[in-house]
Amino acid sequence: MQGFIFFICCVFLCCSGKAQTKTASTNTLSDFIRGKGDSLLKSHALPGLFVGVLNKGERQYFNFGYAVPDEKVPFDSATLFEAGSITKTFTAYIVEAILQEKGIADTASILPYLPDSVQKNNALAPVSFLSLLNHTSGLPRLPDNISLEGLAPYDSYTEKDLYAYLKRVNPKPDGKSNYSNLGMGLIGVLAQRISGKDFTTLLDGYVLMPFAMKASDGLSQIKKSQGYFNDEKLPYWKMNVLAPAGSLQCTAHEMLSYLQYMSNPRGPKEKSIIKTLLQPTATLSPVIFIGRGWHAIETKNKPVIYWHNGGTYGFSTFATFIKETEQAVIVVVNRFNANTVSDSFGFAIMKKMLAE
Repeated sequence: MQGFIFFICCVFLCCSGKAQTKTASTNTLSDFIRGKGDSLLKSHALPGLFVGVLNKGERQYFNFGYAVPDEKVPFDSATLFEAGSITKTFTAYIVEAILQEKGIADTASILPYLPDSVQKNNALAPVSFLSLLNHTSGLPRLPDNISLEGLAPYDSYTEKDLYAYLKRVNPKPDGKSNYSNLGMGLIGVLAQRISGKDFTTLLDGYVLMPFAMKASDGLSQIKKSQGYFNDEKLPYWKMNVLAPAGSLQCTAHEMLSYLQYMSNPRGPKEKSIIKTLLQPTATLSPVIFIGRGWHAIETKNKPVIYWHNGGTYGFSTFATFIKETEQAVIVVVNRFNANTVSDSFGFAIMKKMLAE
């Protein structure tokens, strides 16, 4: 994952620059998205590709291919998809909100909040909430007692399995941010233990309802898109105990509402939490940093671009926003391992908006 982060950011910072400069004066944003989207759909033989854009207070949606190819059903703003690891940004918000409510510093050790049997493993004492949020805990990407066989590897991994692993793990932090699905899943479990509420309830209570994400009016009839692993149709993941790392299912309408609220929160509590989430906590390169959950690109004389991508065995997704300008992009591909498309396209759209 980390190598890909550097690759895709290089695409944004370098490769797309010439193309954007060349086309900025002749193509509108809509023309650019339609032309590039059609090209990507064909060149990568994708089942479907969908883009949502928030720009100058207005939303636009662009569909390419199909959400359900067998029935020739296109994507629209109310089509459900798997967000994958973009879920981690929701989890980060929930965690910070709960910690602030309980008066717990995110620099505190997680050890006292784990089951008694796990607390006996003193190797976990240096692991803080913050180190889980910015991937510096030293925990691996995944626990070694999870089976990655099959097309739903997370669904059968239980809380019992997680605690069995934590009883013997010895984290190896190296001072760097090393992406960990395990770490973000664990911090979601900790949020549930501290609050006494399940993850679905936390999502509804802290994000979906306060951020006004729920679809309404003409968007009430939500349709489910079909995800593909190569050419094989896949059901949506359930993810079990590691759900906080990637289980979110949502629509483009909901995701743009989320990104818009991240840019312009209404209440003082929400503003405080979001400000904390977006503060730099670890550096990945001279221009790339990670906050709490979010990655960011900060270049001279340019607004900071916050982003996260996601992937399941059926979907590849990308979300990005600029707080200063209240601009946002969501890109969805209903196929596994297509982040080279979703990420680079999302960055290119954002760069195009900035150039206009």
